[in-house]
Amino acid sequence: MFQSIEEQRRFADRIIIGALWVLAPVTLIAALLIKAPWLGFGLASAGLAGAVTVFWKLNPEGVRIAASAALMGSVSLLVAAFAGRAWQIDMHMAYFAALAALIVYCDWRAIAAGAVVVAVHHLLLSFVLPAAVFPGGGDLGRVVVHAVILIAEAVVLMWAASNISSMFARSGASLAAAAEAKAEAEDAMRTAEGARASENAAAHDRETLQRTVENESAQVVDGLARGLKQLSDGDLTARLQQAFPAKYETLRTDFNSAAEQLEQTLAGIVTSAGTIRSGASEIASAADDLSRRTEQQAAGLEETAAALDEITATVRKTATGAKAAADVVLAARGDAQTSGDVVQQAVAAMSQIENSAQEISQIIGVIDEIAFQTNLLALNAGVEAARAGEAGRGFAVVASEVRALAQRSAEAAREIKALISASSQQVGSGVHLVGQTGEALQRIVGRVSEIDTLVREIAASAQEQAIGLAQVNTAVNEMDQVTQQNAAMVEQSTAASHGLAAEAKTLAESAAKFRINASPVGRPARRAA
Repeated sequence: MFQSIEEQRRFADRIIIGALWVLAPVTLIAALLIKAPWLGFGLASAGLAGAVTVFWKLNPEGVRIAASAALMGSVSLLVAAFAGRAWQIDMHMAYFAALAALIVYCDWRAIAAGAVVVAVHHLLLSFVLPAAVFPGGGDLGRVVVHAVILIAEAVVLMWAASNISSMFARSGASLAAAAEAKAEAEDAMRTAEGARASENAAAHDRETLQRTVENESAQVVDGLARGLKQLSDGDLTARLQQAFPAKYETLRTDFNSAAEQLEQTLAGIVTSAGTIRSGASEIASAADDLSRRTEQQAAGLEETAAALDEITATVRKTATGAKAAADVVLAARGDAQTSGDVVQQAVAAMSQIENSAQEISQIIGVIDEIAFQTNLLALNAGVEAARAGEAGRGFAVVASEVRALAQRSAEAAREIKALISASSQQVGSGVHLVGQTGEALQRIVGRVSEIDTLVREIAASAQEQAIGLAQVNTAVNEMDQVTQQNAAMVEQSTAASHGLAAEAKTLAESAAKFRINASPVGRPARRAA
């Protein structure tokens, strides 16, 4: 047990400097194992420990601030040695452990110096050399979270250090008063012994007074010793229940008040650590659920994007087919129009053939009349030849032949006329059929035109659908990318929440070393999830 706060601080100097020398080989070994620049980290950490040791030898009373800053610097070197590794974020817990260890100085300035070094380190290197602070680069959100926790711990520790320092000061003053009272009692005893020869009557009273003063002094010293021993053992529930003499009662009251304030401070730390741990666990659980849902949503969007790709390809193929069908229908329409023109030409040719047949029938009629006249002339010639007798016999033969030729010509003319008549009927029937064919082809051309219009509208609609589906597909792909980015951010938030929970657990474990009442006062209500 230390008799004064200065003894406590001198002992703390040895502890902090020893921790610096321990961190030097730890940093070197860690850098060597993960294949980092181990020589540089080891020399830097050993250099900090050596510089603080030399400063301690030269100025033992003023080394606290330098030792606190060097301890945080060594922890920063240890964190930087794990750059790019998953353990780098876990090494940040060493900051809070080292900051809590500075409470041994019972000096709020040492704690403030350590907190300032960590704050400057995080803020500066997060922009200049982010890989030396957090794995994967700088993160302003992480810096803010660590700063809030660091400030909270530093404020609580500074408050506790100030209270402990005040308590030590009051205890020292009380001990000094007790020593002074004891010295006064001893002076009184010596005075009483000097005057014993002349004051034999008052000897008994003086002895009684002496014993009373000694008993009171012993009672005060023993009570304070027991209380301080319990405090040094971490029992913050220690109270001086036995009443002191009237002139020492203020000392007992101050001791109990200081112990009660210290207990309430530690109880607040435990409560805050539990609340932080509970909130961090809830945040981590919610982040895990959000991460799973985001992954499911990303998978669904990916499947949707794939399906839209297939639909877009199908619609594009349909649009291409509709356009090809429109081209085929357009070609069919041209062929139908060409066929209609050919049929019109055929109808015109049939009409000309019918006109030619009628003219041939007229010519055959003329030939029939000529044959009839020739037959009459041949008959008259035969009659005249018979009248001429022997002289007209040759002429009668010629007349007979001409008559026979005329009859054959008349028969041939009648046959040709019959054939021409039959051909005229057939040509008329053909003209009628060709006309019907032309009308049918005109109707076909009209229907093909309507089909061409419909197919063109279908092709245009399919093309518009393909464009729209392509736009929808692009939007879904962008949503898929955004969802993947959100999933990555949720993973980072989840890692930060787990780190916060682990740090709160470490803080609670550190505070659990002290013994306090089971139901601390002023416990804050938990925030609903």
